[in-house]
Amino acid sequence: MIVSCKGLTIFNTDGSVTYESAETLEHIITAHGHFPDKRAGKKGNEPENVEYATYGEKKFMFIGSERSSVVLVYSIADNADPEFIQLLPAAVKPEGLLVIPERNLFVAAGEKDDRGDKIRSALSIYQLQEKAPNYPSIVFSRAENELPTGWGALSGLSMDLQDDNIAYTVKDSFYDSSSILKIDIAKVPALITNDIRLTDTNGKLAAVDASLVNGDADMSVNLDPEGITTSANGGFWIASEGKGSIGSTTKPFKFENMLVHTSSTGVIEEVVTLPTEVSKRQLQFGFEGVASVMDGNTEILYVAFQRTWEGDTENHVRIGQYNTFTAEWAFFYYPLDAIESANGGWVGLSDTTYLGNDEFMVIERDNQAGPDAAIKRLYKFTVTGLTPLIDDGNDTTAYPIINKKLVEDLMGNLAASGGLTLEKIEGIAVTADGTVLVVNDNDGVDDSNGETQLLRLKNIL
Repeated sequence: MIVSCKGLTIFNTDGSVTYESAETLEHIITAHGHFPDKRAGKKGNEPENVEYATYGEKKFMFIGSERSSVVLVYSIADNADPEFIQLLPAAVKPEGLLVIPERNLFVAAGEKDDRGDKIRSALSIYQLQEKAPNYPSIVFSRAENELPTGWGALSGLSMDLQDDNIAYTVKDSFYDSSSILKIDIAKVPALITNDIRLTDTNGKLAAVDASLVNGDADMSVNLDPEGITTSANGGFWIASEGKGSIGSTTKPFKFENMLVHTSSTGVIEEVVTLPTEVSKRQLQFGFEGVASVMDGNTEILYVAFQRTWEGDTENHVRIGQYNTFTAEWAFFYYPLDAIESANGGWVGLSDTTYLGNDEFMVIERDNQAGPDAAIKRLYKFTVTGLTPLIDDGNDTTAYPIINKKLVEDLMGNLAASGGLTLEKIEGIAVTADGTVLVVNDNDGVDDSNGETQLLRLKNIL
């Protein structure tokens, strides 16, 4: 057996070829959300090594993909027809593979260690067991021989308003073309069944910032979608994070934070930006989550900012309230937890979801991973009795401060997989039976092992 830059070839001892994988390794990795898109024009997933062993009466082949940070497991009952059975997430760049069949174990060594990039080298130890695998938790659904659609860098989550088995998520700006992914959560693993590309055929986004429209035939767009909520008035609202900081030379301003309303087919119908007095304070970390609340016939949107902006009270972030009827913005303050990681970093918000009766839930997290991670938490808060204030550019310290209550510390849930703690816990939704769904952003497999975990947390609300 030998691995090449993108595939696998199996030989007989006389040198004749019995099997050639062609592009199938790439297709499997893509369907699992592990394809390193930035390497597409180079060596792709880069299978670096292969191991073979007999476990009892079963023959297995293991292929380590350096750039996708996974190990593909095949059953070798027939050398001419190996059967793919499982994909194992590993630490970044699994260069060394070791089979230990006498103990039903297999080991992969991840070579990359860069604390600044939140990457730590690790040994991943797997045990052969007679039960369903716990990975992947989400995969692209495709018919046999159908090419998969690439996905990754998942951010917000939202439930369908009519079908309790359907959720939606968005891919962030890692990918040049923004889209909404439809997910069948009734299945395990959950299945991505549709990729709804966002388009600006009505020119709504171009009227605000033409640089974000790709200009191709279908008018696709390149936003930074971080949050999504289904709208009772039809379609979706997407929270698109701005890029750059006002007045910065290292991270110069590129575009504004926006709320974008789309049809159910992804056509942009409305674009909302912040008031001038707020947008002129923009820092790099803006809109992260959005939740929709109906007040009679009026839709009110609540938007979670990730980090403190210029002029805001220290360690407080904004929860914005946007009235779609009056087109007015007002703001609350959310108090952040103090930094707890030994590696420092920062603490901020990710997604938010509406629980009913003026109550919301948010993800609060630090920007640390692996052994440096400390804060990955779910909090809930209520706005009952609080009146948000309009920002007139004067006294932002007068914003009402939200009281929060811990729902769940996710550190234990994230550790349950046995891997390194994931950094970017970014999407949250609640199903009809009260199960809390949580998903992470895998950074498009760029300086990341590409692992995506869809957690299903029961009985925590």
